[in-house]
Amino acid sequence: MTHFALEQAPPDGHYCGMVSNVFRILGYLIGIAAFYAMWIDLSSPDDASIVLGQFWFERHPASLQISEAVISRYIDPCGLIVALDCEPFLWHPLIATLLGWPTTLVLFLVMMVFLGIAKLIGRGKSKRTRGQNLKRHGEK
Repeated sequence: MTHFALEQAPPDGHYCGMVSNVFRILGYLIGIAAFYAMWIDLSSPDDASIVLGQFWFERHPASLQISEAVISRYIDPCGLIVALDCEPFLWHPLIATLLGWPTTLVLFLVMMVFLGIAKLIGRGKSKRTRGQNLKRHGEK
């Protein structure tokens, strides 16, 4: 019997665990970047912490410019749908504000969001796949 994706129940167990692990790993990697930015802040002779835009530009300026173009043209609904007739709002007011914030703060916030999503998705796992329930029912 063939099932369509819209007819199936939301995935549980194995797939939720995999997606949860991906978000968790990404969160930890962003956390490592946050600790790296904190180390740069603490080891620099200046008293001011490095802002996210400067941190990103010093590491990879081309990706910063490409990100602005992609977000403004293809992700922002005002730039994507001409019929809306509104000013783009994702890059210049929102992301440009974040680029002016301290790198460590932004990366820690993004890390917490990713780890929170991983925890929410991880709750959807079925009880059969948890480690404490892997024993056979007959064992004590």
